[in-house]
Amino acid sequence: MNTSLLRLLTLCGIISSTVAQDAACSTPDRKPGFCVEISRCKNIFSIVSSPNPNPVYDKYIRAIACTVPGETRSVCCKPSEVVPKPTTTTTTTTTTPVVPEIRVDQENKLALLPEECGKTTADRISNGNVTKVFDHPWMVLLQYRHKGAVIGGCGGSLINERYVLTAAHCIRTRSSLQLINARLGEHTRNNAIDCNVYLDKNGNEIERDCADEAEDYGIESSVVHPEFNRPRRFSNDIGLIRLDRDVVTKDHIQPLCLPVTEELRTMQFKRYLVTGWGATENQTGSDVLLKAVVPRISNEICQQRMVQNRLNIQLTEKQMCAGGQDLVDTCSGDSGGPLGMSSNFKGVDRFVQYGVVSAGINSCGQKSVPGIYARVVNYMDWILDNIQP
Repeated sequence: MNTSLLRLLTLCGIISSTVAQDAACSTPDRKPGFCVEISRCKNIFSIVSSPNPNPVYDKYIRAIACTVPGETRSVCCKPSEVVPKPTTTTTTTTTTPVVPEIRVDQENKLALLPEECGKTTADRISNGNVTKVFDHPWMVLLQYRHKGAVIGGCGGSLINERYVLTAAHCIRTRSSLQLINARLGEHTRNNAIDCNVYLDKNGNEIERDCADEAEDYGIESSVVHPEFNRPRRFSNDIGLIRLDRDVVTKDHIQPLCLPVTEELRTMQFKRYLVTGWGATENQTGSDVLLKAVVPRISNEICQQRMVQNRLNIQLTEKQMCAGGQDLVDTCSGDSGGPLGMSSNFKGVDRFVQYGVVSAGINSCGQKSVPGIYARVVNYMDWILDNIQP
């Protein structure tokens, strides 16, 4: 936030001094600080927002990383650098949907989901809507055979060493599409090797950080929710793909976390992060992996938007809505891809998936139409029922 904007907000009475509400922390040099989202730490935010971030700062930013539930990245910030919170900011929505408990008999199945998941390193922070390599190593690009050619279609998320979570409509596709494999570790689809390139102030390359090649995994089996499209269109739009072999995790191939604890299942954030190549079962989208921060929309308002835009969709409590306020919001995610947020996962900061991009969001150019997502917390029992060692 620049100085002139901060001054304007202060004059308008929008900002109040609420630093005291932030959790205390210690910087690497043992100085007192506050754990805040990175956009509220002036000096650090100016560094990571630079078009050509200097890798010299990476180690320091990693050292000051801390956890603020509901924020994509937080740091231990010196008090003099903290931008106060707006008084209108809230963490949760006013209505809380019913959250189902995981069945007692599923506790053994929870062991099939990894403890090490959802890792996002603080030294790889990116700004804007284009992601960096290594930012989202759980992203999966599903590939289809169509009229003799192999095309990228839906997305998905790696949830353990053998399973991909996606949308049901990405598995049960129209007859002209045949799902043939899942590509893991992809970032820029036209590049054989993906790299983060760092430049100096003159635009000269000073460092290059490259990932291994993306890897294709075959499909051993797949399953869609038995109530897909019932009782209403796009209901229960969730599915699982079992890969043909165990995934070997690497820096660019890692699973994300699912909301396995009661605390995670009851969390509702005012905004979420959606990532993807903008791909659906009908179009191929962007070459580069994109991201967008999307505001949560209540199901009541979302349903009104559906009616206003003459979309024949009746929402259920197992669905959630987000976005619809920016044209980029509805064009960045893949069908079947993850909607999530950095959360406190068993005491550590991890990326947790809360939604699966559903059908009916192919609305680029319709600014008022939110994206619709299958609400993962409502399907944890189904997921655990259908994953095997």
